[in-house]
Amino acid sequence: MSTIAAETIREEADVIAFDLWDTLLDREATLVPALDALLDDHGSDYDAEILLRRYLAMHFRDSMIDSLVPGPHTPFKEISRRALSYRLDQIGLDVPDEEVRAVIRQWKTLQPYPDVDAALDRLSDEYTLVGLSNGDPDMLEAVRPNFETELDGVVSVADAGAYKPHRASYDLTCEVFDVAPHEVVFATAHTFDLVGAKAVGMRGAFLNRHENPYGDWPQRPDVVVDDTEALADVLTA
Repeated sequence: MSTIAAETIREEADVIAFDLWDTLLDREATLVPALDALLDDHGSDYDAEILLRRYLAMHFRDSMIDSLVPGPHTPFKEISRRALSYRLDQIGLDVPDEEVRAVIRQWKTLQPYPDVDAALDRLSDEYTLVGLSNGDPDMLEAVRPNFETELDGVVSVADAGAYKPHRASYDLTCEVFDVAPHEVVFATAHTFDLVGAKAVGMRGAFLNRHENPYGDWPQRPDVVVDDTEALADVLTA
């Protein structure tokens, strides 16, 4: 990222909209142990980390389908319940629905990555900080107290009626906070929702926590950093 581009973002951006799951909040630290305990309770030696990856992939696929087909928006928790139930059935486990739901409830307990709180504190002096998430409204309200620096607001795709990267939630964020798209920096660890943000005219920050390639999408990130501390270095310099 050029010095000129960094200066332009600092001059024009008023809002940083963060993806929450796996960008600010560590999914694996909570969900892998929860899945490991579930597998152990049912006598399975299946790898919990592999199960998490397959469950999340199914969840993502089903959320995209939900945004494309006619009908009401399906809540995140229901998409997630179906996805996990499917993967458990696929590996031959008959798990009662309440046990599946108990794992899904763990999403409300996710904690920030170690770099997050100090970075949010620095960024909060200059920007409005927003969580823009595929999670349900009650899930987002549940995790807000887990941050030492209070978010100025949260936007759930449930209020927009479609999962990211559908443009509805990005447009809703601009409407709620009364900003133009170029005045928002959308920060995420995921290519798919950064592509969506860039497509509607937002600035984009790719937090490459897991050292994955961004891909060959024409919608390119304006900023590529390793974590939120590095993002704060760029946006508050």
